[in-house]
Amino acid sequence: MKKLKLSDILLAVCAVAVVVAIGSLTTHGKKKTEKLVVGDWYRQWSESLTFTIYDDGTVNIPGSYGLGKWSVANEDQLILTDFYGETTILKIVGIDADNMEVREVVNGQESEQSITFWHTAEGAQMVRVKGYH
Repeated sequence: MKKLKLSDILLAVCAVAVVVAIGSLTTHGKKKTEKLVVGDWYRQWSESLTFTIYDDGTVNIPGSYGLGKWSVANEDQLILTDFYGETTILKIVGIDADNMEVREVVNGQESEQSITFWHTAEGAQMVRVKGYH
């Protein structure tokens, strides 16, 4: 039977620690994004509610029948699926407690034009300089 060297044991322990650390950082980023997307969202310059995301994984899109589902993929893609299974993918460019800037992804191609959503109708009506809100 082969004897284990102390250096082999330390190398294995370090490898496990690195894998655990990377895994926890990846999960933390996704969980933070999932927490920030929950709530009402109004499209910039609109007073009408665009959609409401609930923490139970459902989404309400006014004007559509029933509740849909939502999820976050790759930490930066918000996937909205309506009651009938129609899916919209929004790449999250930036998100904070007040607003979310996204680009729609259609057929795997990301739009060049950003869309900004706000948690309140009042916020959606305000003019803000990017980076200073």
